[in-house]
Amino acid sequence: MKHKKTFIFLIFLLVVATGFGGWWYNTQKASNYHVKQGRTATVFIPGLGGNFITSDYMVSSWDNNGAATKALQVYVKDNGKVSTVKKFNKIGKNNPVIQANFQTNNKPGFEAKRMPQLMAYLRKEYGIKRVNLIGHSSGGEIIYDYLTRYRKVPDQPQVEHFVSMANTYPLKDPKYINNLPKNLQILNFCGNVSNTGSDGLIPVRDVVKMKELVKGHVKSYKLYVYNGDPQQAQHSMLHENPEVNKIIAEYLFN
Repeated sequence: MKHKKTFIFLIFLLVVATGFGGWWYNTQKASNYHVKQGRTATVFIPGLGGNFITSDYMVSSWDNNGAATKALQVYVKDNGKVSTVKKFNKIGKNNPVIQANFQTNNKPGFEAKRMPQLMAYLRKEYGIKRVNLIGHSSGGEIIYDYLTRYRKVPDQPQVEHFVSMANTYPLKDPKYINNLPKNLQILNFCGNVSNTGSDGLIPVRDVVKMKELVKGHVKSYKLYVYNGDPQQAQHSMLHENPEVNKIIAEYLFN
């Protein structure tokens, strides 16, 4: 009996070691990439209940890799007042990344109306003239509503890329769809857990329909369906995945 328990324990250790070894290998492999450096700022908008923690793994991994620079964390109050919570690095020619957080973080429509103040603040206080926008889950909805309904020019930075992670959009939006920036480039990214056709929350078939909405209204559109196990492709794990970080960084910065 003693030998049997020892054997079972050794098998358990082997399984754990193999899993950890695979994770470590994939992490090292995914962190080995290089991108171009530029002044365009990338702003991360979290989804329901999201905050600075939501984007921190992605942003910190880019910073550690040298792909981008963790620059600012900014807070948007319900009255539209924007403030810098923490400044990590100066805004420069080093792919600066900005993490946004909203006082009310569970009402996408309300948050979208505060986006003009956020964008104007970044332009006025930090001289940011061009941005990329990343939205996870309903953060994508916030960005889409901002781009189609609330974006104001010329006091707003030019939006170059929109990365939508794991979200769906209305297929019929004739009143506002023409407001999308004509030079906008979109990456529509979603997870597919173990080829189940879903990230555990959002069906892939609903995500891919975004193409029908934006086709002919933007400069380019690209779909990426990421297949993986629950720890890699699940809805809330996408921005915790080093391989996903690499894919998005290479899209944005090259």
